[in-house]
Amino acid sequence: MIIHEIHDLTNNHVIHLMEASFSKSTDVSVVNYHPDHSETPGNIFKILKDGRYTLGKGKYYVIEQQGELVCSAGWNEYDFDPTIALVLTRMYVNPKYRAQYYAATYILPKILAETHKYPKVWATMNEYNLGLYRWFERRAQGKRTTLFNDWPDIYENFRPIGKRDIYSTEQYIIEFNKEKI
Repeated sequence: MIIHEIHDLTNNHVIHLMEASFSKSTDVSVVNYHPDHSETPGNIFKILKDGRYTLGKGKYYVIEQQGELVCSAGWNEYDFDPTIALVLTRMYVNPKYRAQYYAATYILPKILAETHKYPKVWATMNEYNLGLYRWFERRAQGKRTTLFNDWPDIYENFRPIGKRDIYSTEQYIIEFNKEKI
C-alpha cells in the first residue's frame, strides 16, 4: 500500500490513477470526481488545479494498492475563515474497498495531526449523505446507531453542529472535538 500526498496536478502517476478510477464512477456525486467534469466547480481536478490544497493550507491523499486507487481524501483551510480546517474533503472510496475503513485508519489520523493548529476542524456532507449525518446525530444523543456500528473509534470525536453554507453549497457539518483525545 502506498499513500500519496499531493497539492496540485503535477504528480502524473497519481492524477492518472485518479482519472482511471473516477472515470468508472456512477455515484450520485459523479460530477465531483469524473475527469469529464474537470472544469466544474467542486470537481476534484478543478479543486487541485485552482490550488485549494496549497502546501501549508491543505493536502490531498490518495491510497494506492497494487496499481489501484483504494480511497482518497484531503483537507484544506477554509478560504472564508482561516480558523477552520475542512477535513475528509472530496473523500472517495473505491466500491471494492468500502467498509474497510482505509480513510479512517490511514488518512484521517494524518489529517488531524496536520490540522491541530486550527481552532475548528469540520467535516462536511451534502444532502445525499444525510443518512451519514443522522448517524452522528444519533450517536451524539446516545441513541442506538444501527448503521455503521463497527466504525473506527476516531469518528467518536466528531459531533454534529448543523447546516452551513460552505463554498456556495449547503452542507451538514460535524466538528472534531479535540478535548476528547
